[in-house]
Amino acid sequence: MAVVFITGCSSGFGEAMALAFAQRGDKVFATLRNVESAPASLKALAAGNPADFFIAPLDVTDAAARKRAIEGALERFGRIDVLINNAGVGARGAFEDTPESQFRAMFETNLFGPLELVRLALPIMRAQGSGRIVNVTSVAAVLKTPLMSAYCGSKHALDAATAALDIEARSFGVRVVALMPGPFKTDLPKKSLDRAASAPYAKISAHFNTLFDAMESHAPEDLSPVVEAALAAATDADPAIRYPAGLPSIPILPPILQSLAPLQAVGLHLTGQD
Repeated sequence: MAVVFITGCSSGFGEAMALAFAQRGDKVFATLRNVESAPASLKALAAGNPADFFIAPLDVTDAAARKRAIEGALERFGRIDVLINNAGVGARGAFEDTPESQFRAMFETNLFGPLELVRLALPIMRAQGSGRIVNVTSVAAVLKTPLMSAYCGSKHALDAATAALDIEARSFGVRVVALMPGPFKTDLPKKSLDRAASAPYAKISAHFNTLFDAMESHAPEDLSPVVEAALAAATDADPAIRYPAGLPSIPILPPILQSLAPLQAVGLHLTGQD
């Protein structure tokens, strides 16, 4: 039975993962910005099994809130075996139309918040001699989609940091891996920090939005591939670097991931772990 700390549990992937880990008998510390808005499924679990399932507030961009949440999980369950950095935000818009403030907001949520939670959890896991950190990235981390530069940049940075962290942490019994979902039907588009296109980008933006909206409208509602990938990422004895989920619609991605795989061997060699 593991203690699993999950961010972004208000809906979508986070809610589904929290339910799945609870169903397999793990203790779950499910976090989200507003506890009052937690989904009914999670509230029912917390009410019916408070010893093993707890919902806590966490804005991943707030340093004090991060510290409180990690300390709260330790106080309640005594350890943290799995940290799943799932909270994130999306955005569309041309680079030139996207102000620095929005880039910073994207990186605070999608990169710096997750990495600071890793910074808090890693000493705990190192002391335990074991642990697993799962950072939820995206296929956008490697596809570099136009008109989504802020989102892709933040997810690419998280992917790169994850791969590097895994090499650094493995001698302590801790592994750091990426969960890389493809398109699924979640609430992420509703919360997207989109920017209206200025005149120079109006034509390409209209074309892109038409195609992207169509893709999202046909995205699968069944989140089980992501849940299954999350369970594997958290429990595999010798985990992969990246756990893609929902890739049939993106045939170009598997060869890209295969081309990145040898970089792990380079990192192991550089640290004398090969």
